[in-house]
Amino acid sequence: MANQVKEDIALQIMVGSKIRELRQFKGMHAAELARISQISPSQLSKIENGKATISIKVLNSLCKILNRPLSYLFQSEKETPRILGTLNTVKGPENKGVEWFAKEIIRTTKGGFKLVPMWATKFGSSMDQIEILRQGGIDLFIGDAFAFQRFSPVLKMLSVPYSFSSNDHLRFFLESDYVYQNVMKPLRESGIRIINKKWNWLRGIEMCLVSHKPIIGPDQVKGLRVRISSSGSAAGCFWEELGAKPIVIPWHKVKPALAKREIDLLPTLKSFLYPLGFCKYTKYITLLDDTGANLAVAMSELRYMNLPISMYQNLEDACGRAGDRFSSMVQESEIENEKRNMAEHKATYLKVDVAPWKEVAHRIRARLLKKGELSSEAWEEIKRLNPSVKVKTQDKNNIH
Repeated sequence: MANQVKEDIALQIMVGSKIRELRQFKGMHAAELARISQISPSQLSKIENGKATISIKVLNSLCKILNRPLSYLFQSEKETPRILGTLNTVKGPENKGVEWFAKEIIRTTKGGFKLVPMWATKFGSSMDQIEILRQGGIDLFIGDAFAFQRFSPVLKMLSVPYSFSSNDHLRFFLESDYVYQNVMKPLRESGIRIINKKWNWLRGIEMCLVSHKPIIGPDQVKGLRVRISSSGSAAGCFWEELGAKPIVIPWHKVKPALAKREIDLLPTLKSFLYPLGFCKYTKYITLLDDTGANLAVAMSELRYMNLPISMYQNLEDACGRAGDRFSSMVQESEIENEKRNMAEHKATYLKVDVAPWKEVAHRIRARLLKKGELSSEAWEEIKRLNPSVKVKTQDKNNIH
């Protein structure tokens, strides 16, 4: 009986301490929390000091205000999640970047967390992986931002060619308040939290087309089979408008599809070509001078909420440093890999006039916007944030 009393007191003290910690983390005064939760200041004081009998009803009310699951209060330090899983699909610099992230997490949290890379093929498509993440089956997901478009249609714009003037323009958009309101918040409501607030995980510098024959202009893709990641996507609509035949192929099956000539075209990042050995089976690469892609580093919201508050900043700092390192490694390797592809696989890089490609992309995007398949509001925001437009406007003002 005495032991039970001791355990109850210890539990009350732990729960009370966590309530105080959460309140202070949100920058709330005790009087404010008491008022909002409709309990007396003296009762809240007793709860925070571990001197009040635990009332699940009151604690649940406090947790809702403090934006934490009730389970967080009853989770001891020993029960705190220690293993975060991540999914990584591309060999080469991406592997090395994620490995560096894993070491940085261990260093930053002083061994409190361990990052365990897992292969994406074990979990299905990106959408399947995100759903497993949302349900708490995995703790951490690193993947293309546009893969979250089911939860935020705004992200469809990321898969439409030539929507952004540069990689900086893309990042300005992802870091904007508009994306915070229309992407980050809906994702949180769906059980997903993006932790790379800087959006600095650059997956590649430039998009390109991999093909079995030279492709110079958009008129040459008519009737060709082109690989897309999912049906009904904006990218699929783009290629259909050009007269190509979109074929949905999971990422891990793309290389065999190229080898067996089951597809004629593969839109992809230039940085993938050498690490994945695409040029063993295809000789021609059309450089499209279009922006690369930014990766999202996401956590299950429930898992995130169950982390000790002291770990939040550690994880986000590690993620930011790892993003800079990751992007630097990808950019350096992209330059070197072009030389390797030409030397080892006799690859031919075609630097074409991209004006016709941009013209077609502009026309198709206008159609998709008119049909409501793309967000007009998002497109207006993208144009507003375009740094090249701002420079022109400034120059014009200086002239006058």
